[in-house]
Amino acid sequence: MNSGNIVITGAARGLGLGMTRYFLGHNYQVLGVDIDKEALGRLDEAQIPGLQLVHLDVTEEASVQNLARLVESRFGRLCGIINNAAISLPYHEPIDKLSLSHWQRVLAVNLTGPMLICKHLSPLLEQGGAIVNIGSTRAHQSEPDSEAYAASKGGLVALTHALAISLGPRVRVNAISPGWIDVSALQPGNAPAPGPADHAQHPAGRVGEVKDVAAMARFLISPESEFITGQEFIVDGGMSRCMIYHDTETPAAD
Repeated sequence: MNSGNIVITGAARGLGLGMTRYFLGHNYQVLGVDIDKEALGRLDEAQIPGLQLVHLDVTEEASVQNLARLVESRFGRLCGIINNAAISLPYHEPIDKLSLSHWQRVLAVNLTGPMLICKHLSPLLEQGGAIVNIGSTRAHQSEPDSEAYAASKGGLVALTHALAISLGPRVRVNAISPGWIDVSALQPGNAPAPGPADHAQHPAGRVGEVKDVAAMARFLISPESEFITGQEFIVDGGMSRCMIYHDTETPAAD
């Protein structure tokens, strides 16, 4: 039985690929969108039932408009949209050397892209449909030299509640902000997997897995969350609530 039709952007690698597989495994029909032709080709070769793929740059409005027409012709209506496509490497040069082109490209993909997807695809959502934006805990906390990424994800969280007010009550909009999610097995090459110390530092006792984010997204798309909109859900194993100091011998004063 078909659980519904959804669009996932950034569907061919990493977290997006994991979520695509998760939703297919729960009987959803998925239209996966990605800019990476090579990754799309690998996924297409797998010939997975229920999966359709589209090569797309989410920053190009004409392409997103064409995507909306394609979705309408193939699916008619959607029950959900997951805005996952992003330039996901947070680091860049120090702020005094940060190129304007890098800043603009990160904001274009990570923030303008989700806006364009919502602008042109939200009319195709059925009554009670839902949008899930994939943010990041870096919207709230940072390491050095991550201004573009942090700003884009902070903007996405704000865009989420703005859209929830504009599109409600017909459509609900929420954000998931993951912490460290292990996607090493879903990336090309030999990406290192987290080690024991990486797991141990998390209050939950482990680094996150794709299913932790995907299960939350599935809940937020489902009718079970019909009273939830405009919210951000942090999925990070408790790391953003954990006080960390280099000097562990002297308790810090509050």
